[in-house]
Amino acid sequence: MNKWIRNLCGGIAALLIWMAIGQSAMVAASEISVRTAVIVDLQGEAKVQPAGSSLQYDAFEGMTLQQGDRLIVGQGGAQLRIKDTGDEVNLGEYSVLDISRLAGGPQGKTTKLTMLSGMAYFAVTDLHGKPDTFQVVNGNHTLDVKGTHFLVVTDPVTGASSLSVVAGAVSTGSSRPASGGSLNQQPPIIIYPAQQIYLGGSEPGGPSVVDPTRLIQNTPPGVIESLLKNAEKIQKENEQTKKSLEEQANTPKQPADPNLPQQLADLNKISQNLSNLVGNLAQEAVKQQKLSSVQVQQLIDEANRSLEGNGKIDLDKVQPLDKTAGVDPELAKREQLLKEKQEELNRLQLELKNAHQALIQRILEQQAKLQEENRKAQEEARARAQEQFTNQLPPQDREQFLADKRKLEQEKIQRGGSTPPSPAPAVPTAPSGGTSAPSNPNPNPNPNPNPEPPASFTLNWRYADETSVPLGVQHTLAFGLTLKEGVEPKSDKLKVKVTLSSNVPEAVYAAIGYDFEYDSLPPTELNLVTCGTSTAASCGEAWLPSEEDAGYGIGALGDGWPAVISANWGQVGNYTVTAEAFQSEGDTLVSLGKQSFQFKVSEKPTIGFTGGESSVNLAPEEQLTYAFSAKGENIQPSYRLALKATIYGEAPYADVPVTLYHNGAPVASGIVDGNGTAYLTGEAGVLAALLAAGSDLTLAWEPFAAEPGTYEIGLSWVYPPADGLDPYPFSEDKNVQLIVGTL
Repeated sequence: MNKWIRNLCGGIAALLIWMAIGQSAMVAASEISVRTAVIVDLQGEAKVQPAGSSLQYDAFEGMTLQQGDRLIVGQGGAQLRIKDTGDEVNLGEYSVLDISRLAGGPQGKTTKLTMLSGMAYFAVTDLHGKPDTFQVVNGNHTLDVKGTHFLVVTDPVTGASSLSVVAGAVSTGSSRPASGGSLNQQPPIIIYPAQQIYLGGSEPGGPSVVDPTRLIQNTPPGVIESLLKNAEKIQKENEQTKKSLEEQANTPKQPADPNLPQQLADLNKISQNLSNLVGNLAQEAVKQQKLSSVQVQQLIDEANRSLEGNGKIDLDKVQPLDKTAGVDPELAKREQLLKEKQEELNRLQLELKNAHQALIQRILEQQAKLQEENRKAQEEARARAQEQFTNQLPPQDREQFLADKRKLEQEKIQRGGSTPPSPAPAVPTAPSGGTSAPSNPNPNPNPNPNPEPPASFTLNWRYADETSVPLGVQHTLAFGLTLKEGVEPKSDKLKVKVTLSSNVPEAVYAAIGYDFEYDSLPPTELNLVTCGTSTAASCGEAWLPSEEDAGYGIGALGDGWPAVISANWGQVGNYTVTAEAFQSEGDTLVSLGKQSFQFKVSEKPTIGFTGGESSVNLAPEEQLTYAFSAKGENIQPSYRLALKATIYGEAPYADVPVTLYHNGAPVASGIVDGNGTAYLTGEAGVLAALLAAGSDLTLAWEPFAAEPGTYEIGLSWVYPPADGLDPYPFSEDKNVQLIVGTL
């Protein structure tokens, strides 16, 4: 059966080539100096980042894109068309696409697009028999397109992608860096109509039959509509594929072929899937309410106007797709395992997200409770002070004061509880010597009559999700400053004042350094002053640059994260960093507003290795893996954590990727440096959640050619190094012996 499937796949490839050559002769290639793409439709917001630039501009319909440009789609979607070929790309929301290459010449036209995130539906010209190439790159995977209609969905968290072919064929291969920087090429896999493949890792699984439910679930309505608008072309191409396959199957090469009944049975399944593919996708779009039934029927009716006989689509007679048609059972099994791993990772990430949201909700509830308690305490204090004060007044003054107070309260009730516009009643001063005259301080009912205007800039924090910092860890807060759109500075020089505040009594900031470095400009190293005995006071003030200097250019502050606060926080509590930007107008500094970042310093975590063998025996050329378990205490969800993994001994392990897995799903990764050390980090909160719960983990290095002998692996949990700071250990080292055998 497997031999028949391989022969059948080869027959499909040959058939597609024959069809292309039969339909049109090869066109002589001509010299093309410039190839471009144009945005033909735009729904919602999108940005374009031109080649070689760090700036982004608003995209618009009719905008021309060239090689090296990046299209960043927000909410909505976008449709691109390559001018000289008519190839179309329909991007879903939150998709990022790089136009990596648009070249042409005597050897044919080359189109190379890189999918960084999101999803896309491609309608590509049939390339069989032509010298042209069309490639879609995603992570480690390169999709060589033969034609014509297919979808690529990229997971924004894991970077893994899935490919679903609707018509034509797509060849997928993968490459990954191996020891010494060479490429370890994986054999390509050809995906045919009504097939899909999950690309999750360095090696893809095998093709399986398209799952309409999952495909439509991950596809936005605009992209589904574009696909169904091409239903006529898709159906005609698949009908032609069916007829040609039937002709080949009915012309046996050997008169007595014992596999012929099986071949015909499997061919019938494939033919049925090709006939029912578009109908299944259309039905699922209605079922999931991605498109209305009226809209879908109109699109199908439009396609049926040019379709004949069995090629017409009848949504009332659509049969489910046969999951066994043309699929190698072993490869399908592998595909299912990859899907299960991805689902497990998605489940874990959802749990972490829910836990994080629950924690935020608890914090907000605690803040609201504290604010309510403070409000009640203030009201009680005011009531006691007022009662004490009125008791000191002479009877006549007391009666007048209380009468004025009752009158104001009655007016407030009549206005529905709004704040009275008239001043509060005159409050007499405290009596002295038994008599007093009432005075009118006219207290302002608005405690903040002149609120600060919103800042004209934004702060770009390097680790914005790090809202909890371990106590005693050498740590950095790095940021850059970007003026908001439409803000025109009156000078090209800016200054920034950084202020630290805390709820810690007698907070000490003297050991905190504030550095700034940009290109050839000298670094600024300032120590922040001590707070003294004030609680919750703003203190630790520093200027960048100093008040005497002219200031740095706007570009210097907006490029990356040039401003760095490095600290070893020695006190548990809540801290706020506030940056206020100024521009000079002559000798005067004019404020552009303030932006703040809040974080909490919490107890330092402790992490222990709770399981794992002390030695591992490996056969030559065998991939190194090590299974262990670990658990931590005092771990906050936003703690930045890393697993430091070092191989001691002379072995060609530099630049080798290392991955940490939990239940088969990758949760952290790193690259081995020249000293044999890799720092494995993952998505924010993932390692923190796993270690807080206590988890079984597996560490895997990519294969490298280790000489026979005995090596040692050192493992430890650390705060990852950043901005030149050394890692901070959270655990004792765990040493494992690695024994590599001989051939």
